[in-house]
Amino acid sequence: MAVLHQKHHLFIILSLLSLLLPTYARLNLDSSDLRAFSIIQKDLGINGQRGSSSTPCNTPGVFCERRLSPNGTYVLKITRLIFKSQRLTGFLSPAIGRLSELKELSLTNNQVVGQFPAHIVNCKKLEILDLGNNEFSGGVPSELSSIVRLRVLDLSGNSFSGNLSFLKHFPNLENLSLANNLFTGKVPKSIRSFRNLQSFDFSGNSFLEGPVPVIRTGESSRPQYPKRYILAENSSTTKSRNASSGYSPAPAPEPSLASNRHKKGKRKLAGWLLGFLAGSVAGSLSGLVFSLLFKVVLAAVKAGGRDGGPAIFSPLIKKAEDLAFLEKDDGLANLEIIGKGGCGEVYKAELPGSDGKMIAIKKIIQPPKDATELSGEDSKLLHKKMRQIQSEIVTVGHIRHRNLLPLLAHVSRPDCHYLVYELMKNGSLQDALNDVAEGRRELDWLTR
Repeated sequence: MAVLHQKHHLFIILSLLSLLLPTYARLNLDSSDLRAFSIIQKDLGINGQRGSSSTPCNTPGVFCERRLSPNGTYVLKITRLIFKSQRLTGFLSPAIGRLSELKELSLTNNQVVGQFPAHIVNCKKLEILDLGNNEFSGGVPSELSSIVRLRVLDLSGNSFSGNLSFLKHFPNLENLSLANNLFTGKVPKSIRSFRNLQSFDFSGNSFLEGPVPVIRTGESSRPQYPKRYILAENSSTTKSRNASSGYSPAPAPEPSLASNRHKKGKRKLAGWLLGFLAGSVAGSLSGLVFSLLFKVVLAAVKAGGRDGGPAIFSPLIKKAEDLAFLEKDDGLANLEIIGKGGCGEVYKAELPGSDGKMIAIKKIIQPPKDATELSGEDSKLLHKKMRQIQSEIVTVGHIRHRNLLPLLAHVSRPDCHYLVYELMKNGSLQDALNDVAEGRRELDWLTR
């Protein structure tokens, strides 16, 4: 009898589920979203098999969620549009502003043209706006700051122009990339109020000027710099607009996995992929920041190094006298060389007065430019550039992030520069991967 009773309850539960599930399956896309997407799809050039689904919610790159309509019934609303590297050559229709529940719009690595979609400011729930590596042009409306939920803003690799007045109030913004555009003017001071900002990239805007934004918090009187930033890169930096090429992560963390969060059956796989991509992006960011530091120091050397005391960025070095041996011509003569590159060697040394603390000293060699060859006007420009370079070195020295090796100190010499780092004894990622390939060690995905 007990078994029959349990079977009876199971039958009732299954019957109820059979009634509920078809109800959800029969949900239709909101009529306003349907009309808007039809226009967006046509103007972007999404055609053929990609746009041939019977309902937009079955179209690859379109994600919908159930919402309660004003009349009390449930409908489907478009929440994410993700069309990356699809060779789209159209333009973004003003109809995008009709998608009231849109959380993410990602069009990375296409050839979309036209002006910034001003009507997107009507998408008040937007969290991710990624228009990187397209053919957009013109200015960015100042009303963009009304989207206060925005966490990721990537406009890099376009031809946007004008000033940065749209950077007014983004309390939740975490990642900002405006690299490789035609923006002009100053970096607005309002960016200091972006409390959650973790990374930004303004490089590739030749005429952009202004100080590195310093973010102040109420918890400490010390200025806090974003964890990762690039204010300026070499002017020869070029932007890739080849939509057929493979996608490469930008300096700002790529939110590509956000589209899969609603798929419960793939959460575990998404977690592994997220860990792998996070490691890859962190490695790329580390390389970018070190590349910036290298270019800054190399530019200082080419402009003519100046003989002065060390710039110290870490409490590990208690006083400038601890690095006095680097002021001597033979200061590195008895040190062990642990690496060598195209611009100099890396030495291993014990930090004086630190109870055996080991440091790595990167020596960058470049014959200084003869200042006597410069005219009066060029000399003034040189001194101004040197001040800017020294300011950049100080800023880079204050960056602290768990995936970046911090710069402890910088020593300028007439014919070279010394960059002082804490010695890392565990070797490089390449060494670790070689050990894995040869079976000498194990390296799980989380550790990578």
